[in-house]
Amino acid sequence: MFIGGFPVSGYYIFIGKIVILFFLIIVLFILFALALGIYTVRSRKIVFPTFVLFMLYLFYSPVKWVFDLFSMNDLLVDEILIEIQNAVNLEKFKKRTERKVVLLPQCLRNSECRARCDPLYGFVCIKCGRCDIGTIMDEAEKREFKVFVVPGSSFVKKIFKEYRPTSCIGVACPVELSESMQKTTVVPSQGVYLINNGCFETKVDVGDIISKMELVSPIPCESGTPRATTLYDFEDDGGLS
Repeated sequence: MFIGGFPVSGYYIFIGKIVILFFLIIVLFILFALALGIYTVRSRKIVFPTFVLFMLYLFYSPVKWVFDLFSMNDLLVDEILIEIQNAVNLEKFKKRTERKVVLLPQCLRNSECRARCDPLYGFVCIKCGRCDIGTIMDEAEKREFKVFVVPGSSFVKKIFKEYRPTSCIGVACPVELSESMQKTTVVPSQGVYLINNGCFETKVDVGDIISKMELVSPIPCESGTPRATTLYDFEDDGGLS
């Protein structure tokens, strides 16, 4: 029996070879994208950002599965996506000077937090000093950023609908942050991922948030206010490739 001039057995062997070849090509593309992503984070030079984002978002779950299979830290994938998104959005983010917001997760709060939760805008910080939220709010006010402490994604949608921000600094765990930045491409954003996970009394690098606010609204550095070294230093090396 023949199919298209090929014996049945030969036809299926041919199809099998095509499938294997296609699979190997995909694997090579993924590995290449990962290598470019790691190079980006370590060298602070952006190379083929669109290609890396496309490949890692398209094959996000398989890549994470491979990392888990070899007992590797799969959060590296999310960190690569966040850093490249930050760089891609940088120029647009710097030009938005009105209705700038910082979105903080409620897990940054201290366990003894007494802040009330507004049904529209989230937790209303009283700056009790038990966590870093009050410090972030003080620094944000100096730079005309509005800070929201959100209990969940539904509040983020309300804030975007009612406040209509033109730019956003988002803080979350790497997994949630990389996913959110993919969905909110209309509003230029910058992401800062949490230092620790766990959804309870988490921590963030306050200096990193300040450095991102200063991309839009720089003010003279005060004594004791750290400036984090970020991927944006790549501008000194010629910008995006």
